[in-house]
Amino acid sequence: MLNTIVFFDGQHLYRSAKDAWRPLPAVGPSNYSWPSYDVEKLADTLVSRDSQRILKQIRFYTGVPDNNSNPLWHGFWTNKLRYLKSRGVETYRGYINPAGHEKGVDVRIAIDLVQLTYEQEYDVAMIISQDWDFGPAVRLCKEIASDQGRQLIFESCFPVGPGRTSTRGIPGTNWVQIDQATYDACFDPRDYR
Repeated sequence: MLNTIVFFDGQHLYRSAKDAWRPLPAVGPSNYSWPSYDVEKLADTLVSRDSQRILKQIRFYTGVPDNNSNPLWHGFWTNKLRYLKSRGVETYRGYINPAGHEKGVDVRIAIDLVQLTYEQEYDVAMIISQDWDFGPAVRLCKEIASDQGRQLIFESCFPVGPGRTSTRGIPGTNWVQIDQATYDACFDPRDYR
């Protein structure tokens, strides 16, 4: 069996799904105008596509804005992280600066990817992102695994739909497209506000 760890870039998944499937023109709220995905269901769904894989761990990373600058999203992400942690998901809380840029998340994902490779914690890494900044980390992980006499599988998983212009994943990975039906089947009805 192949031990699999799923690494979620929470903001990237939210924005990608919103871009891919939100009705155009935007006519109000939809299930894609907020982070409506169930982390555990989506991880289980993606891992179970290959019967040789077992889900060893879920890791969820996201930036959280300051409460003073954006109380709604601060509360949402804080509560979602608290819930995920209570379910055994490893979480990382970065921050979103006043300009709206996420800080610390990509670096933490890359560090964890490399560290867990070194510790031989997984055979398959599923990264829920298309961020090309992870390419060098994937390359380093492959070198470490080769030195250990192991061959790892890396997958870049991301939503694809009419609103997404890029269907390219992280360099050095297999690309796994998340279609709208799969995403919708992993809907999270909880209100984290």
